[in-house]
Amino acid sequence: MAEYVAGLENNLRQQIAFYRQLTELEQEKQKALVDNVIEKIESITAQEEKILLEVGQLEEERLYWADFFGRETNKNIEDITLADLSSSFPALQSVRLELESVIGELKSLHEVNTQLLENAVKLVNFTVRLLTNDRQATYSNPGDKANKSHQTGVKIIDKSI
Repeated sequence: MAEYVAGLENNLRQQIAFYRQLTELEQEKQKALVDNVIEKIESITAQEEKILLEVGQLEEERLYWADFFGRETNKNIEDITLADLSSSFPALQSVRLELESVIGELKSLHEVNTQLLENAVKLVNFTVRLLTNDRQATYSNPGDKANKSHQTGVKIIDKSI
């Protein structure tokens, strides 16, 4: 049994190492997003994809361990949590805490970076609407409807009130 616990622990420690790398990359990405360095963002995203492939392989292996522990504890594989396992196998307690910590940090960074990206997209959309005069007016002049069908091109300055 000890070798199975050690195997699962080794798998989780490898995942933690990859999640730490992802955390560092998310921090770099955050700086690149703030500084608006598109090339750096693309480079970081490519690195993240490679790491996520590795994590995916480790996750498949972890499912093998979960299946084994599921049979040992008479639980479905979907119902097994690391918290449950660490209470049955105290050797897993430290790796569980470490994994929860690094995933929590990664989640926080990812949420901030997502918000930065959403704000950048909103800014681009606003700028495009400004340049193409595609704005939504609260009030409209009925005379403008007749004139709009004859207008072409982009107006940068609108003199109508």
